[in-house]
Amino acid sequence: MQGNPRGDREWEDWPGRKPPDEGIRHRLRALFAATDDEEAVDALISDRGREIEEQTERLQQTIESLERREEQAGRLRSAVEEMLRHGSAELDERQAELAALAIELRAREEAVRAEEREASLRKQELGAVELRRAAVERREATAAERESALERAASDLHARELQLAERERSLPLRAHLAPPAAPEPEAPTHLLYIARDGWRLVEHDGPVPPIDSSVDVDGEVLVVTRIGRSPLPGDRRACVYLEPARSTG
Repeated sequence: MQGNPRGDREWEDWPGRKPPDEGIRHRLRALFAATDDEEAVDALISDRGREIEEQTERLQQTIESLERREEQAGRLRSAVEEMLRHGSAELDERQAELAALAIELRAREEAVRAEEREASLRKQELGAVELRRAAVERREATAAERESALERAASDLHARELQLAERERSLPLRAHLAPPAAPEPEAPTHLLYIARDGWRLVEHDGPVPPIDSSVDVDGEVLVVTRIGRSPLPGDRRACVYLEPARSTG
């Protein structure tokens, strides 16, 4: 391999270039000892030295690039670790918030169950109130029926009093027109308290029937359960309480 000796020496004298290792030169010269052209050997050695130096420079650049990349990787690793720390802290905060929300949710569910129990109790109380109201309404209806019956009985009694007064007024006229006769005894009367589809009070002629005896009223046989005084004010007649006869079968 031929080369320019002057050019090779000028390259060897560049500033900043390291002096070649003489030991390497001697070993390389020993390899080419059989040749007579010493300048050609020197040129070849110079070429190989330049190649080695170029490779050394490239290797140094590669090492520097690797160091820069390692430094960047370290920074990236630090950034990732920082992000992981922040993410872990945020995750812990989120878990704490979720735990607080779970506790709040359980408290709300318990409050809802308590409200449902209270609503159920209120419904039961309302049902009891409705039952009491219905009972009061039934009592009021029964009282209204009794009052109506009493009014009818009072009306009947008033009509009977008018009949008696009319009879008394006609007695003197009959005394003048007809010869006096012995007075006929007035037939006894009493009241019947009939408990059937409500109750009603009617006037009945004749003696008072005994307890547990049967009385025919409008084609229906009723049983005497009790005998008391008339519920009408100022009336001293007896009142017979009647109920439908119970079947023994």
